[in-house]
Amino acid sequence: MAATVTIAAVQPATPLVDFHLAGVAAAVASAAANLGRIAAAVRRAGAAGCTAAVLTEDTLGLHKWLAAHPELRRAALADLVPRLLAELGAAAAAHGMYVVCASDAVEGDVLYNTAFLIGPDGHVRGRYRKVNLPYCELGGRARGRDYPVFAAGPLGPVGMLICYDMVFPEPVRCLALAGAGMVFVPTMGGACPGADDLAELGFRVRAADNGVYLVVAYRNAGSMVISPRGQILAHGDGELVAATVDPEGGREGGNAFDALPDLRARLFRERVPESYALLVASQPPVLARLADDDCPAAVTRRAEAVMTRGEDEFAQAEALQRAGARAEARCALARLCQQYAGSWIERAARQRLLEMGDQ
Repeated sequence: MAATVTIAAVQPATPLVDFHLAGVAAAVASAAANLGRIAAAVRRAGAAGCTAAVLTEDTLGLHKWLAAHPELRRAALADLVPRLLAELGAAAAAHGMYVVCASDAVEGDVLYNTAFLIGPDGHVRGRYRKVNLPYCELGGRARGRDYPVFAAGPLGPVGMLICYDMVFPEPVRCLALAGAGMVFVPTMGGACPGADDLAELGFRVRAADNGVYLVVAYRNAGSMVISPRGQILAHGDGELVAATVDPEGGREGGNAFDALPDLRARLFRERVPESYALLVASQPPVLARLADDDCPAAVTRRAEAVMTRGEDEFAQAEALQRAGARAEARCALARLCQQYAGSWIERAARQRLLEMGDQ
């Protein structure tokens, strides 16, 4: 009889740390309160029989506060990351389970968006430093350099990816080729920039393309456990979303001529890597015709402004509109369109102007 394990995504109801909080002590206190709730949720997952659980990207909810206070990042993270690992380590050890969490973390002079694999003894078994960073993260963070795979007992070999990694097909393939059969994904975004339901479908395709289980904790958009054939085994927006699986199974497949117990045995041998040179070209021909004058530092500044003071200013403009101060609201919304051009704030402000009868 196949050995099964229960794998889960855990999303406790914890607020983001308020970016208006001044000083490291206030931010640490807020994040520490979140951590207490997060650890309690992990313990509930362990009590429910989960062998492994993944939490969302930015597990502690610090993202906006760090954007508003870049000069305080190092001090806050130096306090909070050890607390995160210690408290979740205690929860993991209490139930003999694996836990994946994610946080910005400082190593030497470098800041990485990092996923941690905590083992059933409560100790960190592995780290993954996010490789694929959008421009808005490159202004203050460094890229990781590889896709490590870690031995994880009954789970088999596992890997971790974070958010934007999933937009590219190569990271999951790298993990699969390195032997990972299960990939944990803490995220705040989907797996495809396309329309409609492609953000979710992208996760399913990545799993099926590579014959891996994906365990996805997608902040504010639900959690999923996906089979190596791309089937959604569990899905929901509650605190705990779990499925019981055979880590070595679920990969049967073939074609009209034969069937295999594990399709990867044929699929990965049928690859033609010598024809894929363009995939690793740093300047493929298409970039010559796709202009982009932005740079990571500029995009980071814009993103940090949008997610902090921009949100406040948009809320103030909406308050003017609700109060009937139409002229003041129009001026405020028009100013937001210029100041935050290209962002969700511009799109929302233009919609409000249309609702008010302005073009």
